[in-house]
Amino acid sequence: MAWGEADITAIKRLSDMGFKVTVTGGLALEDLPLFKGIPIHVFIAGRSIRDAASPVEAARQFKRSIAELWG
Repeated sequence: MAWGEADITAIKRLSDMGFKVTVTGGLALEDLPLFKGIPIHVFIAGRSIRDAASPVEAARQFKRSIAELWG
């Protein structure tokens, strides 16, 4: 995983300050639960979707996971 505890803490702090936070760079589907409880404004998962065997299915999985976690 590319995301560490210091990253999550910094993102939460920015969100708590009122910033609309965007998470990008090395984001994988399995990383999404790390951000649960933080009101993320945008996720950018370019390579994870682009490089998937089925980009359409990968995008659907991201969408489904985001809906489940942030509903």
